[in-house]
Amino acid sequence: MVTDGKTSEEEPLFTFAIVTDTHIRPPGGDDSSPFPVNDLANDRARYAIAAIARHEPEFTIHLGDMVHPLPHLPTYAPAAEEALEIFTPLRDQLRYVPGNHDIGDKPMAGSPAGVVDAASSEIYARYFGPAHYSFDHGGVHIVAINSSLVNTGSELEAEQKAWLEADLDAHAGERVILFSHYPPFINDPDEPLHYDNYDLAGRAWLLDLVRKHDIEAVFSGHVHQFFFNRLANTKLYCLSSTSFIRQDYSELYHIGPAAEYGRNDEGKFSYALIDIFANGHRVRVIPTEGRCLAQGESLQQPDPVAADPSPVPMTAHLRHAWGRAIDMPYNGPMEEFGRKRARDDYVLLRLWQMGLSSVRTPLSDLSDPEYGPRVHDFHAAGMRFTFFCAGVPNAETWQSCRDNAHLIDTVELVASTSDLSDIADQLAVFDSAGGPPVHIGKFHSSAHEPKKGSKFAHSVSYGFKWEDRDEMLAGLRAADKHSSVSGVAFQVNLEDDLKSRLAEIDGWAAENDLSAVAVIKLADTNPAVANFNDEAIAKRVGEALDVARELDNLGLQLDTFADMDRAYHPRNGLVDGRTNFRPAGRFLASR
Repeated sequence: MVTDGKTSEEEPLFTFAIVTDTHIRPPGGDDSSPFPVNDLANDRARYAIAAIARHEPEFTIHLGDMVHPLPHLPTYAPAAEEALEIFTPLRDQLRYVPGNHDIGDKPMAGSPAGVVDAASSEIYARYFGPAHYSFDHGGVHIVAINSSLVNTGSELEAEQKAWLEADLDAHAGERVILFSHYPPFINDPDEPLHYDNYDLAGRAWLLDLVRKHDIEAVFSGHVHQFFFNRLANTKLYCLSSTSFIRQDYSELYHIGPAAEYGRNDEGKFSYALIDIFANGHRVRVIPTEGRCLAQGESLQQPDPVAADPSPVPMTAHLRHAWGRAIDMPYNGPMEEFGRKRARDDYVLLRLWQMGLSSVRTPLSDLSDPEYGPRVHDFHAAGMRFTFFCAGVPNAETWQSCRDNAHLIDTVELVASTSDLSDIADQLAVFDSAGGPPVHIGKFHSSAHEPKKGSKFAHSVSYGFKWEDRDEMLAGLRAADKHSSVSGVAFQVNLEDDLKSRLAEIDGWAAENDLSAVAVIKLADTNPAVANFNDEAIAKRVGEALDVARELDNLGLQLDTFADMDRAYHPRNGLVDGRTNFRPAGRFLASR
């Protein structure tokens, strides 16, 4: 897992943990939720707390919603007492951040619960201590605030505002990490008010402080989803819960919702470990998969996937819309009076969890007004890009590639023939030095196949075929007068013997002083035949990983990251349509 460019090979200064939205209920349950999955919250929290304790973090932050009953309910006190009992394994080093269930909602018309006030704040403090505070640890200043207060206009808000401004001024120039139950925003710093962000005035105040003090990271909960954003140099993380998943966010995915209309999406429950380095940090989100631990039981199971997976020297094809937000339907109780925009940032999280730090996507994404900023966000989160385009990019596009060479592994050109004469003149655009490496591969269609009667499959694929290597090499030498192209992409199909073919390509590249890429297809060559054999796909990915360690001149690409469950060449990938692990992805994440 990579964040801030830090890899698992570096030793952190210290590690702390984060858990959020446990939504613990009183013994025997209560009537504060009509959803069956909430009955599992206590045992799920107990499991997460025990799992965190096993990692022995130096401290743990609970990002809020420790309990489910609201402060004005008679079940709040027994729920809080039950929570403190469940938290016992971490009691001496656990710090709390007030959530809206713990202390009251933020002010918002149409909000489903009561707004924070002096009475609810007093009840909260009785069980969980101060609602805002700071402390220093290992050269980092830790700050927690009561986000429900922001925009209330109350004396309590004024007190917290004055305290936070003074506290940050007193630690000017130091490393600061801020904790807030509500995220300031989930998609855009200027997005309108909704249930899952700060209202505009208070948001502007907080974000001004974040910029002024160059805060390293802001961690939030509340949304029960993973989101990653940046504001100048600050990284903003929204982390998922241990108890239930907000079912309204099921709208983000390509297939229907998980159990309870998405509320029991077991692939998304988690806690997090944060490694602090001399410069920067690393976020490791560890799935719990909704596992439970009954009272009196001890934890025997290992984490579902590796807490620190080994880096995977392969590139994943991001065929789906990986960086674009959608307008979610207005649908109460959370958003009855407006739509909010959100992205599926589990794409980034799964890449981290699998140890993948290289992705392939169209070159047009770099200049797209929505994808372009996410390219830079992903790079700031440890990702590098292989971009591809049909033919040769024009001078303006290539200049953009040069300007962004720091985040680009390769630019792939897709040629229409093996002789490459059609792009010979255009290759002059690469005469200027300083750009990223350029590779070339063939657009291969059924039109290139030998004709057998009227049989015609209307198939298109990428990469030179191994049997065309001599023709291709002659064409490349003739067309590329200035040796602008440093590598070649070959396709490796499902029926090919993977180990021997990869060895052949690696040897050929060495003989011809070229780099090479093998595009490992997980789809059948027939566009009408699906490959949903998870066991076979996981085995092939495992074989590719084994071979990757032995290759000197060959890079590997996995096609594809996410399932293609419709259209042409249907196949399963590393994750499914809810961006949860398929067996192949779980294999990578479990090493």
